[in-house]
Amino acid sequence: MKPSDILGMNARNHLYQSRYNRKSGKRIADSKLLAKSLLRKHKLPVPKLFRVFRKEKEVEIFNFSRLPASFVVKPNSGLGGEGIVVMEKGGLYAGEWIDVTGKIWRVDDLKLLIKDIILGRYSMKNLPDQAFVEERVCIHPKFKHITYQGTPDIGVLVFNRVPVMAFLRLPTSESAGKANMFQGAIACGIDVATGITTHAIKHTHEVVFYPGSRRKLRGIKIPLWDEVLQLAVECSIISDLGYMRADIVIDPMKGLRVLELNAQPGLKIQLANQAGLRKRLERVEGLKVKTAKKGVKIAKALFANPDIAEKVGDEKKVVNVFEEIEVVDYGGERQKVKAKIDTGAFRTSIDQGLAETLGLLAPENILWRKGYKSSLGREERPIVELTFYLQDEKIKTTANVADRSNLKRRMIIGRRDLKGFLIKLDKD
Repeated sequence: MKPSDILGMNARNHLYQSRYNRKSGKRIADSKLLAKSLLRKHKLPVPKLFRVFRKEKEVEIFNFSRLPASFVVKPNSGLGGEGIVVMEKGGLYAGEWIDVTGKIWRVDDLKLLIKDIILGRYSMKNLPDQAFVEERVCIHPKFKHITYQGTPDIGVLVFNRVPVMAFLRLPTSESAGKANMFQGAIACGIDVATGITTHAIKHTHEVVFYPGSRRKLRGIKIPLWDEVLQLAVECSIISDLGYMRADIVIDPMKGLRVLELNAQPGLKIQLANQAGLRKRLERVEGLKVKTAKKGVKIAKALFANPDIAEKVGDEKKVVNVFEEIEVVDYGGERQKVKAKIDTGAFRTSIDQGLAETLGLLAPENILWRKGYKSSLGREERPIVELTFYLQDEKIKTTANVADRSNLKRRMIIGRRDLKGFLIKLDKD
């Protein structure tokens, strides 16, 4: 990770958070209840809300026996996970609950906690707050052995309707079952293209195994990954937040649920991914992204982690300068194309006529347009999503479309798509 790629707090605030987030969006993100209301209005999934407490007298008259055995108490405008209590099951007696740490709570204990929340003890602005009780999302079987009591969540950072970076947060005994990094939860970086975890940190130190076990934190496949990314972008669109993070959980029975929106997300996500945010943000700034689906396609094309595709010790395949490859057309069929391996080019390029024949210039397959300089001057070329097979190796990438009708090969493969290959210098 280059220092120049890292996004600092001041740059985040001045270049992105203040420029791309509307006041209305910030106000919604600062209130979990407003965010829930907005998400429900647009039919996006959130945990079921049981009760909201705005005044102390409401606490006294509420019948707590109506609450289920498992639920979560939260402050509306809390910070850093403070004031959140997760009840795991009912106690031995009526009016008792046991939280994820094993502590027994009685009705009077709950009343005291809720009143403290209302008085603003856990408020980010030290102002009177609201408390609410919502359903507890069950732990997905995929994460059962890499969490301590609490439910892991997935944070997806979205900019300009493109999910640029993501992490999986795992509760630990140190974090008391909460998915909060400042309290000791583990954060695992996620490859945006595949939904597979890459690196993991606890506080600022890299970890390989979940504490107290030999379970590796790298290589975990996140369930429903495409749906997670699309839901995060939809949250950004409806909330008027151009730069934000959506925190999402996966219920094994009910599917995805949005926990909250964050208009000023933390920057430790860079440590978890071993990658800087600044460069990624610059790559998508100014792109015209109309739909959540298009934003996800752009993210997968731009931010795939090459280390995920490469396995240590794999034998490298040898390719010649000129190769016959198979390109997947818009209908999903493979078409043979003669191509040139060109390490002098960074990005793969395909002839405009060939791209039209293969159906790759369909509007929904064009990701964005980019200016290029050539001997004929400056021209704007479309960038398309492309899948091809080289030596039976499937490669998903992006390619620029140019007029190559006068050239011998109608397609060149750039060096960004040649990782894992050895090139044999040979004559045509």
